[in-house]
Amino acid sequence: MQRIKELADSFPFWQRRKSTGRRPVSERDLMIAFLVRQLFNATFRQLQALLELLQEYFALDRVPHHTVLSRKNRSARWTTIWQRFHDFVVASLPQRSVIVATDATGFSGRKRPWREVDHGLKATQDWVKTHAAIEVDSFMVLSYSLTSSNVHESQMFAEVWDHLPKNVSPKRSLADSAYHGEICLAAARQHGATPLHGIKRNARHFARPQTNYQKMVSFWQHWPNRAAALYGKRNHAETAFSMIGGRFGHRIRCRSEVGRKNEVRTKIASRNIRMLAWLSFKSAD
Repeated sequence: MQRIKELADSFPFWQRRKSTGRRPVSERDLMIAFLVRQLFNATFRQLQALLELLQEYFALDRVPHHTVLSRKNRSARWTTIWQRFHDFVVASLPQRSVIVATDATGFSGRKRPWREVDHGLKATQDWVKTHAAIEVDSFMVLSYSLTSSNVHESQMFAEVWDHLPKNVSPKRSLADSAYHGEICLAAARQHGATPLHGIKRNARHFARPQTNYQKMVSFWQHWPNRAAALYGKRNHAETAFSMIGGRFGHRIRCRSEVGRKNEVRTKIASRNIRMLAWLSFKSAD
């Protein structure tokens, strides 16, 4: 909660203040409210009661009503704020070389999580599919994109990588066989990373590899043990998704499309804040 307070105080909101009429709710207070909601995995009604208890700690001007919180969460304004806030958080870290693991998961109001649903059903259900690039070892979400559940992972790979923060230099790309296409491999190469993605079991051998895919298959077939050792940390992306679902819940409660996506953005922001707090504690220790 201390890190939430510090980031909310330092983040520039650029909120427009009306000279007449009812005084608007501070966007700083709204951001704290949305993040606290994820921290306690609460409904908007429960959040209002929590904020009344924490009003003095967070120095809130006033506690917003639960209907105000719900309405603000589904506004397009907060879509922009969450995107800016994500960039603000990841930009606070130092310049470094990273290994990036790319994968996708989904959030919905259903009882069964993403991993327990059949692939054929996912494309027909109302999931918010999250395509994300995860920093290996730190489990930070470097960039992400939200789509409907019928969008294939490989279609969003280049877009996710184009939005990587400027303070990271990717040196290796790890992803499963859904990203083995030449477009995905070329996108990783374009950012200076060596792609090591999963390949199909029936991948054929190329005596003189020329394309990125052929070179990657050749590496897998000639040095399988080394490839498997390097590829092993690809599951850090799945671990990060599991951490988000386990700590902040795999279900979303909002009904509108914008509200559902903003709720997922809040989960990702809460996850990064939690990792920042852990990294600060680790460095201080």
